[in-house]
Order: sequence, then structure tokens, then C-alpha cells
Amino acid sequence: MEKIILGAASRYNRKYYINPDMEKKLPSSIKEDLKAMCASMAEKLHCVFTIGFYTNGDVYIEAISEENDFDFDEIGAKLETEKIKREKAEFFNSLNLWYKIYLNKKL
Repeated sequence: MEKIILGAASRYNRKYYINPDMEKKLPSSIKEDLKAMCASMAEKLHCVFTIGFYTNGDVYIEAISEENDFDFDEIGAKLETEKIKREKAEFFNSLNLWYKIYLNKKL
């Protein structure tokens, strides 16, 4: 299934990205929460942290490291992403609903 990136942050180059096609449509409070979550998780997990959508509207979370980053703990990252999914379930449900309402068509 194809993925559409909503937002991402990189620990490696200290940059944040938000999909410009979605940024204009997102409420400012969600943009702030998204940026804070991506940046803090990228720093905490030593990775590029991404939140996005599958084409069916389901939200996905990824923590990806550079090949030679020995500070990245793959198992720990998986546990942290599962934890954030549980703790922020309402936020992710809101994103899913937002996607289905505003972006159900092709971007």
C-alpha cells in the first residue's frame, strides 16, 4: 500500500518537513503537535521519525535510522512507536478522520 508522508523530523540534519499539500489544510494546533511529536521522537530515538497515511487513510509511524548509526535501537524504537500509538490514540484517530474528510480524493 502506498504511503503519503504528513510530517517528518530528522535527528541527523535537525530538519523538520511537513507535506505542503496538507499543511494548508491542517489546523494550526495539529501542525504544532505534529512538529513537536516528530522532533522529540527523532531526537529520543536517534532517527528520522515519520508520521503519514496509507492511501486508505490509516495513519502510520516510522522510525528509520541511517545505516551506520549505532546509537539507533531498532527494538527500542519499535516499543516507543507502539507506546506513542497507545498514548496518542485520540490524536491519531483525529488525523485518520481528518484525512477521510478532507483528503479522501487524490492529492
